Amino acid sequence: MSQQSPDPNQPFVPPPPPSPYGNSLYPPNVLASKAAAVASEVKTALILSIIGLFCFGFIFGFLAFRKANEALETIQIYEVAQDKKSLAMTAKIIAIVDIVGWIIGLVLRFTVLSR
Repeated sequence: MSQQSPDPNQPFVPPPPPSPYGNSLYPPNVLASKAAAVASEVKTALILSIIGLFCFGFIFGFLAFRKANEALETIQIYEVAQDKKSLAMTAKIIAIVDIVGWIIGLVLRFTVLSR
């Protein structure tokens, strides 16, 4: 591919200025609100997953898993609150432990303890 030199008879047209919002496609107020929403979702997911370890593991685990998933999706789409990503993953893992623990407890309840 050869690059053509500009036509000397045409006036110079400068390139457009860079976006005032940086590299993001979204304005700063949208990014700030999404970052606040992520922080809230992560906090809720972590609380639900920890409570789920002690009671109602299946219900709280499922709710925590969904909240953590929503937070991770928002972090990935809007590229905000990257520092909350590890907390969201932690909440998701604890939620999975909640659900699996509930299932194991249910199986043990009906097999071993029903003798």
